[in-house]
Amino acid sequence: MGKEKKLIVVGGPTASGKTSLAIEIASLFETEIISADSRQFYREMNIGTAKPTSEELTSIPHHLVGHLSILQDYTVADFERDALKKLEEIFEKNEWAVLVGGSGFFIQTICEGLDDLPKVDPAIKNAWQEQFESKGIKFLQDELAAKDPDYLEKVDPQNPARLIRALSFFQAHEQPISTFLSGKRKKRNFQTYYLSLYWPRDMLYERINQRVDNMMEVGLLEEARGLLPQRGQQALATVGYQELFSHLDGKLSVEEAVTLIKQNSRRYAKRQMTWMRKQNQWRRCGNKKLALSFVDWLKNGGTWSTSKEKDRLEILMAGPEGSGNALVGKKPGGISAMIKTSGPQAPFINEQFEDQVLSISEGKKIFWNKGQL
Repeated sequence: MGKEKKLIVVGGPTASGKTSLAIEIASLFETEIISADSRQFYREMNIGTAKPTSEELTSIPHHLVGHLSILQDYTVADFERDALKKLEEIFEKNEWAVLVGGSGFFIQTICEGLDDLPKVDPAIKNAWQEQFESKGIKFLQDELAAKDPDYLEKVDPQNPARLIRALSFFQAHEQPISTFLSGKRKKRNFQTYYLSLYWPRDMLYERINQRVDNMMEVGLLEEARGLLPQRGQQALATVGYQELFSHLDGKLSVEEAVTLIKQNSRRYAKRQMTWMRKQNQWRRCGNKKLALSFVDWLKNGGTWSTSKEKDRLEILMAGPEGSGNALVGKKPGGISAMIKTSGPQAPFINEQFEDQVLSISEGKKIFWNKGQL
C-alpha cells in the first residue's frame, strides 16, 4: 500500500500573504499548487485579483489559474471535477499537494464535497440574473440577507453566481439553501491539514489599503478600462472592477473609486475572518515563519490531530511578530495544555520549536520538544 496522500490547505483573508506562503510550502515539498480563488480562474483578470506573478507561476507549477475566459460559464461543480482531477495527477507523482485560496466555499468543495440539492427551474435562475443585470449586486445581497442570512455569511458576497443560486433555490423550494446543506463530509482519499495566516484587524486593513494603492500604480484602472465592454459578465461583478466601472461611467472620481475599493475589500476580509473563526479545523498562524515551522515539522514525520475536540492542535497567534500569542497543543504525555508567551522574542517562534521551557496558563512549566506534541 502506498503512502497516505496529504493536502495542505493555505487560507486566510485577502492580502494576508497566502500566495507567498503556498509557494514556499510547495517548494519545501517539491510539489504543485491548486488555486481555489474563484476570481483568479479568469485569464483577463490579473491585477485586480492579485493573481500570482509570472515569476511565481514559473517557480512552482500552478493549476486552475487563468484557465478560463470571463465569457465562459463555470460552476462550483466544474471546479470540484477539475480540481480533484488535478489532485489525482499530482498525487501520482508526490505524497503532498497544496491548495490555496480565499474562497471558503471552493475550499470546502474540495475537502468535503458538495451536497446533492434539489433541482431549480432554469427560468427562475434566468429571472434573478436579469434582476442582477438591471439592479446590481447590492440588490442580490440585500435579498439574500433577508431570505437566508446564514448562507450569505458562508459565500463570497461579491459573487453573483452564488447569490443567484441561493435566491433561486429559495424561490423554487420556499426554504433557505442553508437548511439543505448537510455539513457531512464526503470521504476523500487524502488527509487534509488547514493553515491560515492571521493578522490583527488594523494591520490587515493597512495591508489591504497598501495593496489597492499598489494595484492602481501598476495599471488596475487600465485593466478595468479594457474589460468595460464585458462588464455584464458575472466574473467581473467583483471588488476592484465594479468601482472602477462606476468611475469610467462618470459616477465616481478615481479617488472615490479607490476609497470604495479599499472599503469593500476590508468588508470582504471581515467576512472571510468571520467564516474562518467558525471553522474549527483551521490552525491560525500570526506569521509565515511559524507556519513554515509547522509544515517542516509535518514533513519530518510530525502529525496533528484533525479532530474538533479540545485536545486538537491549534495555532492561535496574534501579530506578525508573535505579539500576544498562545498555542494550544499537547504535552509529550498527550495532555492538553495552553502555552502562552508574548512579545516579538517569543522563543517558540524564533527558535522554531527547539527545546524550550514555556509557561502555561496554570503557571506551571513544561518542556516543548521539537517534533514532539
